[in-house]
Amino acid sequence: MKSSSSPFTRRDFLRLAGLSVLGLGMESFLSACRVNSATALSRPTNTIPADLASPSATPWSPSGTPTQLPSATPLPSATTDPAGLTATAEYAALSPRDQRRFSLIQKYGTATRALPLEFHGDLYWFFDGAYSMDPTTFTWLMTWFQKNDVWAVSAEELLGFLDGTLQLPARSVILTTDSGASSVDSLQRMIPVLQDTGMHFISFIWTMQMLPEETSGCPDNLCWDTFNLARESGVYSFGTHTEYHLPLAEKDEDFGMKDVAQSIEEIETNLGISPQVLSWPLESCPRWGDKLVDLGIMAAFGGRSRPLEQCSVYTQDPLPYCLPRLFPPNRQDRLSARPVGMSIEDLAVNYMDGFER
Repeated sequence: MKSSSSPFTRRDFLRLAGLSVLGLGMESFLSACRVNSATALSRPTNTIPADLASPSATPWSPSGTPTQLPSATPLPSATTDPAGLTATAEYAALSPRDQRRFSLIQKYGTATRALPLEFHGDLYWFFDGAYSMDPTTFTWLMTWFQKNDVWAVSAEELLGFLDGTLQLPARSVILTTDSGASSVDSLQRMIPVLQDTGMHFISFIWTMQMLPEETSGCPDNLCWDTFNLARESGVYSFGTHTEYHLPLAEKDEDFGMKDVAQSIEEIETNLGISPQVLSWPLESCPRWGDKLVDLGIMAAFGGRSRPLEQCSVYTQDPLPYCLPRLFPPNRQDRLSARPVGMSIEDLAVNYMDGFER
């Protein structure tokens, strides 16, 4: 049963999210999102630097080795003869998607890291457009990924990459979007673009006010019907963005686990799937994040959860429950605001494999 309604409206939450994610002012925001070019790019450690953690949160680190999970179809054994391998029965047994993944690995090699990007659908505007998107820019960006043979990772593939049981092509991107009742129009607009370009999104669902009895914005079950349409399209996988959208680094484990559990239950009831990934509201990673394994959540995204130079997602990443996310190029000048001023080409070179420096 759903808990009593929150005293905050969805608009209040979004305003709080904007202030938390992007900073209290553009100067402090932009300063925090600039890459230190003097810092060498290196594999990160399993500690969130104190200056990057949520203000009231204790720096968090995961416990032990990531649990081995069932993952997407593993690749056939490596060979020096790609043409010969693609003719084998082992290759023929792969799904079309896995065959495409394998062909890109043969062409570019395997990934040690992937570029994680955070969207809010295909139409949004934060902080004078520094973090913004429109359908034209969205289509341009998906087309750029397609033309440059970039692989868009599904939730299942992400988990295999994180636990070391699945190989990704060197040119890999993790396209994520934080979704909810306000995403009905954007989800539907995005489907044909993703189908035409071969891209895939992980949609994290904020489950509050998704039922007709909760809000006038979802008449006749419009919201969940739209998410089911997205699921059936094949270009989305799904995770949770919690029920109440609160900064959970400031909440105790009992509250946070109940919040996430309620959201998972609603996704299972209305989509018929059990989410295994999460994005933390307000990018607020709690120290108890690894406890989510008890709810079947195997990975979670924060935001700027470590130095910007290290904000790729790595195979067997040391922060599986506080993975970083960067911002895609915006609709104004097609440059990112995290890191500040990077084009899509810059993001590809600095946060993916397979692109020359």
